[in-house]
Amino acid sequence: MAERIYTKDESGKLAPLEVEPFSTEDELQALIANNPELLDGEQVRPDDPRRWILITREKGIAESSDSNERWSLDHLIIDQDAVPTLVEVKRGSNREIRCEIVGQMLEYAAHAAQTWTASELRQTFESASDEQGLEPIERLAALLEADEEPDADAYWESVATNLAAKRLRLLFVADEIPDPLARVIEFLNAQMPQIEVLAVEIKQYRGESLQTLVPRVIGRNAALFGPSRSGARSRRKLTRDTFLQELPSKVARRVADRILDISENSGAIFFWGSAGVSIRMRCSLSQRPVSVAWLYPPGVKGLHGFANVSFGANILGYEGIDPKLLEFLYGWVDEFTEVKFASLIDVKGAKAWSVSYDVAAKHLETLTDRLTGVLLNMKEL
Repeated sequence: MAERIYTKDESGKLAPLEVEPFSTEDELQALIANNPELLDGEQVRPDDPRRWILITREKGIAESSDSNERWSLDHLIIDQDAVPTLVEVKRGSNREIRCEIVGQMLEYAAHAAQTWTASELRQTFESASDEQGLEPIERLAALLEADEEPDADAYWESVATNLAAKRLRLLFVADEIPDPLARVIEFLNAQMPQIEVLAVEIKQYRGESLQTLVPRVIGRNAALFGPSRSGARSRRKLTRDTFLQELPSKVARRVADRILDISENSGAIFFWGSAGVSIRMRCSLSQRPVSVAWLYPPGVKGLHGFANVSFGANILGYEGIDPKLLEFLYGWVDEFTEVKFASLIDVKGAKAWSVSYDVAAKHLETLTDRLTGVLLNMKEL
């Protein structure tokens, strides 16, 4: 028997609201895109409610980093801890929800974690915001509940860290979640410690002139999905000591120590993320400190795919950058053009030269001299 909700007017008269399936999947998809709060973040994490922001609908996924997009995800959203969340929407009457959707979502997740980059997602988010006449930084501030302009670079660096660690969330959304799917979700939760897998059932109740929507999160297990499951890890902040402990060799630790020492002595500031550190310098041409170098443990890729010891800039091509600062940063990047032991990382808005720790150790004086020079020169801008 269908569930029923009653409303009561001022006279005390009851009127029934009966559950009604959505007429099309697009209707439900549009509802979620416009109101991501329907994916009830408090049910997902009662002790640390999730907040959501939509990056885009129909996010493309490629089979490999050098191929065209093959699949299309219904919604890509993200939470305040920078965990990418893949959302697939079906009506309960769609037979695919009983089996095919699980394999489909796992295929999406496997390839998305391999081919997406944080810089790509950032550009998609900012472009989608512009198309809607919205300010990306204001949307990010609302997500982070920030009283002042948030550090967007730091946030997207956290996205990069989560992608590198394959730390994702998968949400199956429908107006009715069948029991077999719920059991599969619970099983996946228990077996996939880096990935949170949940279903959100959104029931629609209608009366003569009233629509009521009731979300219910399915598959959550408090023992598995407390704050340490994904939120605490993504919020982890390294320190110099913990970062050095994660480097695999004495050579790597010596290189990192030397670079951090000369940077600190030159007046730089450090932003410690959950996987690496960016080296920044304040200058009069920018309201925020500007990053010129990054350190990550071997095998970990950060924002824009920067890795190991990287020297460069990540605000190239963005509007509002002082032309004099932009010219300076391009000059800094070009210093490495003839350096044969560095590998170029070149994406829209960012360009850097990456050097492995073993190679950096052989050219440490050259690299630290150049870094000292750019930091001191930037201070004088």
